[in-house]
Amino acid sequence: MIHKKIETSGAKILVWQSTETFDELLTFFDKNETEELNTLQSEKRKIEYLSVRLALKTLLNREIKICYNDDGKPFLSDYFAEIGISHSGQWIAVITHPTCKVGIDIERFQPKISAISKRFLSKEELEKILEKDENRLKKLTLLWSAKESLFKVIGKEAVDFSRQLCILPFEMGKTGKIKALHIPRNKLYELNYELSEEYAMVYLINKNVEPNKL
Repeated sequence: MIHKKIETSGAKILVWQSTETFDELLTFFDKNETEELNTLQSEKRKIEYLSVRLALKTLLNREIKICYNDDGKPFLSDYFAEIGISHSGQWIAVITHPTCKVGIDIERFQPKISAISKRFLSKEELEKILEKDENRLKKLTLLWSAKESLFKVIGKEAVDFSRQLCILPFEMGKTGKIKALHIPRNKLYELNYELSEEYAMVYLINKNVEPNKL
């Protein structure tokens, strides 16, 4: 199941392309771990449910139960570790850390993201980061993924992506770091990213949130 596993700064990350059927995934769980499946209607949603939990079980090597807070952020019922979850099509990405808040987002490259770029990017970001960029689709996807990761850590104070979150200009490579400003609190965050031929993935380990020094 493992496409890629990363360990960095105390965090563990697993990326997985899920091709297993519902019945195949079910074999990895005891009956008491799948009670919530009865509340889900579609098989697609059930496969996502099992895939995410199997990925986290693999990282933590233990049974887990996922809950959600009022912001929709997932957490473990026994608070064993901080977790982050993302899925896009068949791609699953999860992150864990013993103590630090974490956020992760994985996104397939899809042309439709161009149509909504003005909803999540400011005019300044569009001009300074995307102007004359030959890899516009990849960069747009990466920017969306970065803001999603930030939102998963910050919560409701970052719900307005174009006004509350600002990505600073950067040179895009296959891997790298992105700096972003949370405008309401004037806090600077550093995110890590990775690009493959099929997806953009960004993750944030919220160790030290700095005052803006720009």
